[in-house]
Amino acid sequence: MKASIIAVVLLALTAPASLAQELSVEERMCITSAVGKLPPVAAPSIEGSRVTERRVVEQPSSQGRRSPSQYPVYRIKLEIDVSVAGQRSTYLFNCIQSGQATLVQPLGMR
Repeated sequence: MKASIIAVVLLALTAPASLAQELSVEERMCITSAVGKLPPVAAPSIEGSRVTERRVVEQPSSQGRRSPSQYPVYRIKLEIDVSVAGQRSTYLFNCIQSGQATLVQPLGMR
């Protein structure tokens, strides 16, 4: 699975500068976490990833210091294209991210 994570990082680094700058920190965290949730297969090749929906669910209040519950909550839907032995599949994920906590829910594949 480490090879998969490296592949995602390489895709992000080799993407055009304008495309790479569009991804927020939260989106990159979700993509990296989702790669770790891919089914274990021999020699996967990650061909790409994309965010299909992003939304801020909760905004923190602007009063006082931040407590852990006052981080913004992001909901991100993403797709990861994977090729294994010549077969290409797209895995769908729902990601909820707040502060340092990231929850990734696999939604299936197509």
